[in-house]
Amino acid sequence: MPAGPIPYLLQRHCRLLVALAMLFVSAAAHARTGEIALTIIGDERMAEELTKLTQDLEKDQPLTGDSLALLQGAQARRARIATALRSKGYYDARVTATIAGQPVDEPAALDAIEQRPDADKITFTIQVATGPVYHVVDLAIQGPSDIVGYPGLDRSKLALGPGKPADAALILATEDEILGQVRDRGYALAAVTLREVLIDHATREAHVTFTVESGPTARMGRVRFSGTEKVDTTYLQKRVPFEEGDPYSPAKVNAMRDRLTSLGTFNSVRIKPATALDERGELLFDVELTDRVPRTIGFGGSYETQRGFAISGFWMHRNLFGEAESIKLSAEVNHIGQGTMPQDLGYGFKVDFRKPDWLMKQQDAVANAAAVNEIFDAYHRKAVTLLLGIDQILNPQWRFKVGVNGEVSQIQRYGIWGDYKLVGLPAQVIYNRANSDVDPTEGFRITFNAAPYVDLTHSGDLFGILKLVGTAYLNVSGDGRSVIAGRAAFGSIPGGTNANIPFDKLFYAGGGGSVRGFAYQSAGPRDAFNNPLGGASLVEGSIEYRQRIGQSWGAVLFVDAGSAYTDTLPNFSQFAPRLGAGAGVRYYTDFGPARLDVGIPLNKRDGDAPFGVYVSIGQAF
Repeated sequence: MPAGPIPYLLQRHCRLLVALAMLFVSAAAHARTGEIALTIIGDERMAEELTKLTQDLEKDQPLTGDSLALLQGAQARRARIATALRSKGYYDARVTATIAGQPVDEPAALDAIEQRPDADKITFTIQVATGPVYHVVDLAIQGPSDIVGYPGLDRSKLALGPGKPADAALILATEDEILGQVRDRGYALAAVTLREVLIDHATREAHVTFTVESGPTARMGRVRFSGTEKVDTTYLQKRVPFEEGDPYSPAKVNAMRDRLTSLGTFNSVRIKPATALDERGELLFDVELTDRVPRTIGFGGSYETQRGFAISGFWMHRNLFGEAESIKLSAEVNHIGQGTMPQDLGYGFKVDFRKPDWLMKQQDAVANAAAVNEIFDAYHRKAVTLLLGIDQILNPQWRFKVGVNGEVSQIQRYGIWGDYKLVGLPAQVIYNRANSDVDPTEGFRITFNAAPYVDLTHSGDLFGILKLVGTAYLNVSGDGRSVIAGRAAFGSIPGGTNANIPFDKLFYAGGGGSVRGFAYQSAGPRDAFNNPLGGASLVEGSIEYRQRIGQSWGAVLFVDAGSAYTDTLPNFSQFAPRLGAGAGVRYYTDFGPARLDVGIPLNKRDGDAPFGVYVSIGQAF
C-alpha cells in the first residue's frame, strides 16, 4: 500500500525530532563553564563588597555557555566591578581581566579559551587596584535663598558634606534629604532639576552641586481609592489622617500609608500624588490597593527546657464585615513532655475581635474571650475570661488601651483549690520611639500597665497591679547589623499582700522572656520543695548584643538579671536578684526573627537546672 500523507508527515516529524535532539546534544557537548579568580589590592573595605558582588553575579548569571558567552560574561563582570568602584568614589581604580595572560578585550582571549579542552573549567583572573577614594570638597545647593538658605535648609542634617567620600549612594541620599526638608515646608512639587558632580583628578576631589526648584506651596487634597474589591472605600476615608485644605506635609502622607497598611487587609498600598496642583492649590492622591487573602491559617511552636514544648494554631479573618473587622480563633497545647499524658497538658482557647475606627479615627474596639488550663510549678489554674476595651493610637508615638475584664477561675496550690470571681479595669500606656515593632535596631519604648481588681468571691477584696517596662536599642554599626539592646522592668502590687491575691496575678521572674537560665517563674521566693511562690514586686534587667551574620542569620550574647519579692517593693536583703548569661542564634524571616537561646544561671540555688534552652519567634524584647 503506498504511503499516504499521514505516514509521510510522521516520518518528517521524526526526522525533525532526531535533528533537534542531535542539535541539543551537540550544544550540551560544547557548553563550557568558567569561574572568576578575584585579587584586590588597596582599600580593604572594598574587598568584601566586591567579593560579594562577584558571588551574586555568579548566582544570577553563571559563567556557562560557549567560548564567546564565557568571554562576554567575564567582560560584564569587569565592567560591573569598575562601576561599583566609581560609585564608591574610587575614580582612579584599575580593573584588569585576563584569560591565560590575555586581556579579555583582545582577540587572543577567545583563542585562549578555544584551545582548552571542552571539559576544562575556564578561569578568568580579575585584578583590582582600588586606588584612593575621592572626597567631597564642597557642596553647593542652588535655588531660592529663602528655600535653600539657613534656617530654611539645615545642612547639618544632610548625609553629604565636605570631607565625605564621593559615594554615589550618599549623593543620591542627600538629594532625597534636601527634597524632604523642602517638602516638609509645604512645597509638594519640589524637585532637584540638576545634580552635578565634577571630579578633579589632580586633587582627587569632588565638587557636588544641586539645583532646587521649590514650586508653589500646596495643601492636602482629595484621596481616591482603587483596586480593592473587599474593603468599603467609604470606610477607608476614615483612615485618612488629614482634611482637604490642610497644609501639605509628607509626614501626613506617610501616616496615611501606615494607617492603611496596619489594617492587615492589603498586600500593597501605593500612593500616587498628582503631578500638578488643582485650581484650589491642593494636591490630589490616588491610592492603589491590592487585596490580601482575607482568611489565614497559621501554626507555631516553642520550647523551654523547664516548660517543655508548646504547639499552637490559629484561624483568622481580616475583613469580616467589609470594614477591616478582624476575628482570630487560636488554640495552644503546652506543657508537653512535662508530665503524664494527657492529664498534665495545659491548653488555651481564645477568640479575639477588633473593630477599627470605632466611634472615632484611630480608636479600635477590642473584645477577647478565653478558656485556659494552665499548669505551672507555682499553681494550676482553670479559668474563663472576657475583656472588652478600646485601643487608641493618639499619634505615632503614643498609644492608650483601657478595658473591662471579667474572670471566673479555679486555682490550686498544694492540692487545695480556690474559687475567684474578678472584675478588673486594665489600662496600658505606650510611648514608642523604636524604629520597628518586630525587630527594632534603634530608639526606645516605654510601657506602663495598671490593672485594679476587685475580688467578688472574697468580700470584695481590692488590689492593683502596676508594671513599668522600658526597652532601648543602640544602632552601633549604623546599618542595623550590630545592635546593643537593653530592657528594664519594675512591678508592684501596692494594694494587697500575697495572702489575698490570686496566685496567677502575682509577679514571677525567670524564663525566656525574663531571666534566661532559670526555670519559668523560679527566679523569686520558693517553698521548701523549690516550688515558686510569686511576689508582690518585681525587678528585671537585660542587655543583649545582637550581630547580623550574612543575609539571614544572627548571633546574640546576653546577660539577664531579676527576681520577684514578697514585699510590695523589692527587698534585696531577702536575696540578690538572679543572674543568667548566655548566647543565641537568630534566623531572620519576613515575619520576624526565629530565636534559639541557651542561658546559664550564674548564681543558681539548689534545685536550679544547669542551663535553659529557649526556642521561639521574635526577639526576647
